[in-house]
Amino acid sequence: METIKVMIVEDDFMVARINRKFTEEVDGFEIVKVALNGQDACSFLKGGLVDLIILDVYLPDISGIELIKQIRAGDYPVDFILITAAHDHDTVANSIRFGVFDYIIKPFEFSRFEESLLRYRKLKSTIGTSAEFDQDKLNELLAGKASKEDPSALPKGISRQTLRLVEDAVASLQSPFSLDDATRRLSFSRITARRYLDYLVDQGRLIKSFEYKKIGRPTLIYSRKG
Repeated sequence: METIKVMIVEDDFMVARINRKFTEEVDGFEIVKVALNGQDACSFLKGGLVDLIILDVYLPDISGIELIKQIRAGDYPVDFILITAAHDHDTVANSIRFGVFDYIIKPFEFSRFEESLLRYRKLKSTIGTSAEFDQDKLNELLAGKASKEDPSALPKGISRQTLRLVEDAVASLQSPFSLDDATRRLSFSRITARRYLDYLVDQGRLIKSFEYKKIGRPTLIYSRKG
């Protein structure tokens, strides 16, 4: 899959720097522009080099929602993830109406942002490699709509979409495998990968052990059951 080109639109220098750092920690994404206002964002967008816009609602010259409306009117093939302190009814309703991919309220944790980027990367990959779609694939792409799974069944910090990515990675790895093996395959942080693998251990689907060496720390090993 080609690298996903990202523009950050955020007028706060420190927040823009954090959003850039977080984005660059996830494989498959490249920051091509940091815009501090809507006019700068629109001017850069005309070059056609953007796939995803990470956008704040509060900008000095135009609201993020109005910027989305203008970009949609221009028929630019871009998607949006809102990262904003705004969470009033009208802002949320309008963002959904204009088709934002995700809505993250400040302050937020990296794991929530990482989950959003991973879902978006999977969406782009699936759309880019599929000539047509059946209903199951569409259900999965459209945020699990029409799914029979109950999201409340998962504990806090475990998302359905990210869990599926981990399950796919576990199935593809030769058992037993180390935490480092899983981290490389998933392109997650070690902390995130271990959280999901330990969840599978708790569910009785993996076995966790340690491989001790004469020198250095023991290596964390996971094995599939059965």
